[in-house]
Amino acid sequence: MSHQTTLVATLGGQPQIVTFTLDALLQRGETITQVVVVYLASNPRYLRAYQLLAAEFAGDRYAGLALHLRGLPIRLEGAEVFQPQQVDVVHATFQQLLSDLKKQGQRVHLSLSGGRRLLALLALEAAMCYLRPTDRVWHIYTPPDWTEQAHEGRLMHVPPGTVQLIEMPFASLSAYAPGLTGALQPPPSQQLRLAGQALDEADEARCRAVWQELTPRQQEVLTCLAQDLDRSAIAKQLHIARSTVDTHRRVIVERCQAAWEELQFEDVDTPFLRRKFGPFLAGLKKV
Repeated sequence: MSHQTTLVATLGGQPQIVTFTLDALLQRGETITQVVVVYLASNPRYLRAYQLLAAEFAGDRYAGLALHLRGLPIRLEGAEVFQPQQVDVVHATFQQLLSDLKKQGQRVHLSLSGGRRLLALLALEAAMCYLRPTDRVWHIYTPPDWTEQAHEGRLMHVPPGTVQLIEMPFASLSAYAPGLTGALQPPPSQQLRLAGQALDEADEARCRAVWQELTPRQQEVLTCLAQDLDRSAIAKQLHIARSTVDTHRRVIVERCQAAWEELQFEDVDTPFLRRKFGPFLAGLKKV
């Protein structure tokens, strides 16, 4: 059985950094099955960068390969000034993401070249806790002339050999103390903030209404989505086709749009489902 490999990348306003990194890894013969992009959702420039990037993965394909892109927007309360509580949310996001990927048996490539510097620092700290010696952490170097030409996604690809992948050394705690890995979970206070634990009465009622309108199979899919599983992992866990996962997810999104009238289709993403239904299902002892 081939490795399931995920590229995790931080993103700011330069979407081409992700495609440059991905192209370089593919040129080295790496088999990437999923790309997860972490970015700050409150910045319109970052959202535009993610949209440009998503266009490269139309139909879950990239450069002729089956490759799924998953965005992981971090929604912070207030301005992006990174107060201690906001740092906790970002930190817990990376901890939970990398922990979940390793539980799924994924090999991870972590790219730290895009976005705010604090994202990279917190991602690297989480990598030291959860990644293994077989995982890799990368930075890339792009020559200045190509950097200027590609600014803000004007060029999403460059000729092979143009960018240089720089492997970043990191101290994997699992290499020194394998038994410690299971204990390295985000503190409960971080997990509650990350999941949006404090549901108000209105959101609690909306979650309950959506849940009661779903079939048992749709409830299973929603439970998996609340656990931040991607469509491939859900299909494997529930023994259904990925297209069936998409069909159930579409129904779930439509029910959520009806319950939260102000939401657009694209607003009901996996982080939204996790924030709202994670704590709701925890109360039902489903998660």
